[in-house]
Formats: sequence, structure tokens, C-alpha cells
Amino acid sequence: MLVSLIVLVALLAGGTLWAYDLLHSAQRTMVENSQDNGELDEALSERVPHEPFTVLLLGQDNRPGESAARADTIIVARIDPENDKVWMLSIPRDTRVEIPGHGTDKINAATFQGGPALMVDTVEEFLGIPINHYMDLEFDGFIQVVDSLGGVWIDVDTEIDDEKASSHGSYTASHIEEGYQLLDGDHALTFVRSRDFPDADFTRMRHQQQFFKALADQATQFDNVLKIPGMVKDVAQYMSTDMNISEIIDVALALRDMGGENVQTATVMGEWKSPYVWPDEDRKEFLVAAMTAGLPFDTTATVETTIDPSTVTVAVRNGAGIEGCASVAAGILTEAGYVVGEVGNANQFVYDETLVVYKDNAAAATAVASALPQARVVESRGMYSFSTDVLVVVGKDYDTWKTSTN
Repeated sequence: MLVSLIVLVALLAGGTLWAYDLLHSAQRTMVENSQDNGELDEALSERVPHEPFTVLLLGQDNRPGESAARADTIIVARIDPENDKVWMLSIPRDTRVEIPGHGTDKINAATFQGGPALMVDTVEEFLGIPINHYMDLEFDGFIQVVDSLGGVWIDVDTEIDDEKASSHGSYTASHIEEGYQLLDGDHALTFVRSRDFPDADFTRMRHQQQFFKALADQATQFDNVLKIPGMVKDVAQYMSTDMNISEIIDVALALRDMGGENVQTATVMGEWKSPYVWPDEDRKEFLVAAMTAGLPFDTTATVETTIDPSTVTVAVRNGAGIEGCASVAAGILTEAGYVVGEVGNANQFVYDETLVVYKDNAAAATAVASALPQARVVESRGMYSFSTDVLVVVGKDYDTWKTSTN
């Protein structure tokens, strides 16, 4: 997982020959841990030097009596070394996908059925983007990282009591109180593994993203940097990767000043219909487009999509109190091919900026926003009432963009 890159970032910050030698030894161990390297190398896409690249990050669920593991945590990270930024897109382990050569199944079954190479092929097909590198970390390695740093401070949003998520079957770390606290390795593993919530995996993935951001901030603090060399060699035995020493050093040097504020996180959401999570294809498309374009996941900028305007219904309301502004916006959208229904006034004329509001179709909202100058995409979250796919509320910035429509 991204834990490994952060550890190496801090290690390389020392810049000593001894640190280089230790890293070289650790990297050799990680590569030796990789399974069927030939197939994995063939599955991975070649990285373009000095360009952003992707890493498939896995946390493995090794079950007693099974020789192959299932992926318990699946994250695709896009790393931009030139701008010190990382995007982390989580995929629910029960997501319904087509596994090449094996048919329909949960995405986490890919590693069980064909190892890392098949998981890479499956993720590439599911997201439609190339995967350049692969890295996984066993649970024991995760615990080792956290304990070697002296724990990680986390604001736990809800009490957790989950024996299934506790490590080593001892259940000693199954309970975590609500509140800001220092989690040791065992409790941190429970925090990022527990799915004992009404929405199961989705809260778990939100906790994982919260944890990685906190780790990014805390692992590179000066006192933690001093602890890292002593634990890298021990952690390496629990990790595997295709990355060579020069690639790891390049990433480490580029991201050594990275903090949590430079980490973008999102999840491919979906609907649970036993036994699968059926992914929201529009939302997935939007997130992948934003990540590929190097934009925030909550971007207000235009992201190229393949939305067919004739399939998107839009309501337009005047939120500025400027006569005729809603009709002008409706005309622009109708000309662009969108299906405009209601055109009228908002409840209040208090909107300074034009908003494009969506409930569950962010890709459609982004496409609509691209047709309206300066429009900002926002999620409804129950604050707006509309029956169409998208709601446009024209703001007072209409005065600044109406001339471009003449």
C-alpha cells in the first residue's frame, strides 16, 4: 500500500550511502517476494519517464489453509512526481467485474484465481487505464510499519467493536473508542479493516483513506524519519513489488515533501446487491477522468466525458434574480443537446455563482457544466429538490458570462 512509498520517502530524505544500501537490500527482498514475475511484467504497462504513473496497491487477506490470497484492500494510486501529488482511488473488494478468462466475479477474486498479473489485467479493464506498477503489503507488515513509527494519531469518528477485523485472531485489538487517539499497529489494522457498518466497505474505505492521509503527514515528521531506517528491512519481508531500485528512489525523492494535503482520495461507489457491489459506472468514469487529467476528485473544472447529452435531463432555475437568465441557460443547454424540462425561479435570489447540482450522476453534471461558463459542480446531499438528472441554478456571475453566449 502507499505506506511503503511514504516509508521510502522518509528514508531517502537522509540521503546517506548507508540508507541507499539498506533500501537496495529491502527492495531486493520485495522483488523476490513477488509471484510469477514474468507474467506480472507482461501485464504491467510501460511507464513514461518524468510523466505521472499508476501503482496498483493491495492489502492481502491470507486465509488459513489457502495457498493464494484474496485482495482485501484495492487502491489505484496515480503519482505525479513533478508536482508532488497523489490520487488514491479505492475499489470495493466485492465489486462486480469481468475477470479476463474467468467470467463475472468479485474483483478481489482475481488474485486468488491468477495472482498479481490477473489482478492487474482486471483493474486495467475495469477502469480503462494502464497500470504501471504493482505493490502489496501483508497485514503483518502494516502492523510493523505503524508500531515502528510509535503509532499513528487518528480521529476515530465512531466506536468500533469488530472481532473479524482484529489481527492474529486474538481479538485483543477488536475494540476502538470514538475520538482522537494514538493507534498502535494492531488497532490501526482493525480501524482500516473493519466493515461492521451499515454501508460495510464504503465506511471502511473512507477510514483507509483517512488513515493514509494521517500517515503521510506523520511519517515524514523529523522524529519519525529517525525511526524509519531501523524498520525498513523488517517490513520488506511482508511486501512485494515489481519496482526496481532506481524507480523507488525516483519516487521517494520526488515525494519526500508530500503531506496529506497533496493526497486526493475517492471511492468507486456502487449499490450492494448480494453478493456484489454493482459499480456506479457514471461516477467511476468521472473519477477516472479527473484522476487522469490531474484534477481534484471534487473538481469544479471541466473533465472530458463520453456522456450523451440526449440522455441527460436538466432543470434550470434563476438563483440570481436577473430577468431571463434561466431561459438563456436553458437555451444553451438545449442547443448542446441536453433535455431541459423545468425552467423557473429558485426559492431565493442569493446565488453568487452558477451551480450544477447532481444526486448520483457526477459525470452528467460535469458534462453539463462544461457547456456553461464558470459553472461549479456540487453534490446535492439532500439540500436541493429536483426530479431531473441535473439541476442548474444560475448565479449572479451570469453577468460576467452571458456575453460569451451572444
